[in-house]
Amino acid sequence: MFYRALFNFRIRALNPVRLIFAIYIFGFAYGTRNHIVDILADGWLGYDFVPLPINLYWTLLTFFDPLTIFLLLTFPKAGIILSLLIMTTDIAINTGVTVYFYYQTGMLTLDRLPLQIAFGIFVFLTSPLAWKRVKGPTPG
Repeated sequence: MFYRALFNFRIRALNPVRLIFAIYIFGFAYGTRNHIVDILADGWLGYDFVPLPINLYWTLLTFFDPLTIFLLLTFPKAGIILSLLIMTTDIAINTGVTVYFYYQTGMLTLDRLPLQIAFGIFVFLTSPLAWKRVKGPTPG
């Protein structure tokens, strides 16, 4: 399994995919932490300031982010696909909500959006390299 190679620190060479996946895992763990904190503070479906589909999506990221970590460690190609899907949809939704609230209130609250966009750009740029270098079955 890939996770054994990822965490085998006796390997002398720093494989670029190990570094890329370590950054992915940190990013999705940070996202998981944020959603858990939000649920603990505001309850299940606590994003009541947005429409229900967005509220549901943000709440479900509490489960999809750790699923991505699991897949990156066990089925890396499926993990790369899910990483790309989550980052694409989450950046699009968060940017849309930010723009909507800016036009409604005149206040620009970026919160964690710039960090998320930077992480998304990293995922978008590094996923082709990771895809070519990981071994294992292609999902689907």
